[in-house]
Amino acid sequence: MQFQPVNRISRRREHDPAMSANKSMSAGEADRPVRSRPAKPGRGAAFLTVYLTGLIVALADFADGKLFHGDVDNGMRALQIKTLLSEDGRWFDLTLPMIATPDAYVSPWSRLVDLPYMLLARVLELFMPAGVALDWAFLIWPPLLLALFSWLCVLIIERLLGEVELSRLRHLLLLALTTVLMAIAVLEFSPGRIDHHNLQIIAMAAIMLGLLRWDQAGGWLVGTGGALSIVIGLECLPFVVIMFAGLVACHVFNARGAAQVLAGAAIAMLATSLVSAAAFLGPNVGLTQCDAFSAPYLMLMAGGSVILLMWAKAGAARALPVRLLLVAGPAALLLAATGWIFPECLRGPYHMMDPLSRTLWFDRIWQEKSVLLLFRNGQYETVINLVLQAMIILAAVPVLWGRARRDPGLVISWLLAAATLVMTLVVTRYIRFPAALVPLFLPAVTAAVLTGKAGMQRRMAGLLAGAAVLAGASLLILVPPVEQRLDNIDFMSFVECGDQDFSVLADVTPGRIAVPLGLSMPLVQVLPEGFSVANVPFHRAAPGMKRMFEAFAAQDSELRRAALAPFDYVAVCRFRLESDDGYTGLYSALAAGKDWPGLIRIDPPRRSDFQLFSIDHADLR
Repeated sequence: MQFQPVNRISRRREHDPAMSANKSMSAGEADRPVRSRPAKPGRGAAFLTVYLTGLIVALADFADGKLFHGDVDNGMRALQIKTLLSEDGRWFDLTLPMIATPDAYVSPWSRLVDLPYMLLARVLELFMPAGVALDWAFLIWPPLLLALFSWLCVLIIERLLGEVELSRLRHLLLLALTTVLMAIAVLEFSPGRIDHHNLQIIAMAAIMLGLLRWDQAGGWLVGTGGALSIVIGLECLPFVVIMFAGLVACHVFNARGAAQVLAGAAIAMLATSLVSAAAFLGPNVGLTQCDAFSAPYLMLMAGGSVILLMWAKAGAARALPVRLLLVAGPAALLLAATGWIFPECLRGPYHMMDPLSRTLWFDRIWQEKSVLLLFRNGQYETVINLVLQAMIILAAVPVLWGRARRDPGLVISWLLAAATLVMTLVVTRYIRFPAALVPLFLPAVTAAVLTGKAGMQRRMAGLLAGAAVLAGASLLILVPPVEQRLDNIDFMSFVECGDQDFSVLADVTPGRIAVPLGLSMPLVQVLPEGFSVANVPFHRAAPGMKRMFEAFAAQDSELRRAALAPFDYVAVCRFRLESDDGYTGLYSALAAGKDWPGLIRIDPPRRSDFQLFSIDHADLR
């Protein structure tokens, strides 16, 4: 038997419908070998690229001993954890005894953030002293969180890229570039950065990954991330609302898989909120705290989850008006009931702030201002970063448009990232969130340009990105830098005694100390047991701030005497600058090194700019 040689390419052409349909294909083209797809890096290589790049950024921040995000929140978190680990620490008691306004100061922050530091410190105490163990826990845990965030970023970018083909080198370089552009967010994971924002960033990334999965497991991620972000703090509440609004809209219009994702998200939020209430609120579950996860928010989260779960299971087959009524009616009743039961929260999370503290402290905080303040202050490196983010988020619209029509989760993910950027333009306190989410779209946008596909989409992306650059350049012209004029209220907030000697406190009887804002944080970190400071730069300390502004800046001696009545000492750091403004008073005199009637100077054991005075209330002027 003789065998005839078979032309495999011809046989493939005979049986391949796609190739048979192309009658005009030449023989040379048909015989051309099929080009193999570029080899993508594995998830392990992608993770190492993102994590190591991020770790380099974080360690560079840590190297000089001064964290980019080393703010009041960092110091307050350290106080809260140290108090928990002390002999008098209690899990459900968030009172910080070293702060008295003169009323006891109760922290609004969740024990969820404290938990890993406490556990890690307890383990390390087996090998080193307790204080050293806690210091090491502060250094170790944030980089570990960076690893989790890096893994989430890899999974998100993988789904945003879709089927786009990139070489291994280009892929890894894009991952490294993306991580660098996320620097403001990555710096939240620097060693020693123990604030809650890193966990919030992880929760937001989990939400985005869940949306991109668009399945039941994705719904669980969405609900868990949304619930935990609120348990941690209320900053992400607007984004959680936007995300759920997107899910509701998808279900209203019967988008593919929306019911499954919405049901999964509702179940996860319900379970997570109830477990968190038991674990972190305990006997305080009935208390009203409008600035933290507590009874009002638990009612909204649990009640809203039940409504959405029932609606997702029962509303898909109904007519559109009926579906809208089934969700809008119960939701309106829930909102009305919550507002009626907790009316004080209708005034917002900062309702405890008096007008004086709001004017002299809160209204001067840069992070509560719009992005225009960055232009006025000449902080152009931050402005450039935001312009780049605007370019990315706008360029992503035409690039991802085709996929968006069949992928509702992609649309909501884009809206979520865009919302964080818009919120940052209005209130810069949100700046870390677009830095974490928006650059994740960069690989998909860049890949579309590099692969040369969809020319019209690439041109539209270029036009939109150019519009962002033009808008930023226009603001540079329209909003010129302004020289800031400082007054004594500003001087009171400066930290000038951070490296001074406070040992004089060991020689006096413990008591309450009246201090200006700038001195409060350095002092509260080193206070001997039994001492307390009158205020800290945090909104719950507003009653103490009001007293200190009246004591240090008011001209009225009776007002000053009343403000200082609950306190035993006054402490002020020497300050070399002077300001001839309307706030000259006790602070101006003491900062200049002068004495004051009714204040008895206590000589320190060694030279220091830290000045401590005992108060003679009878002679105080």
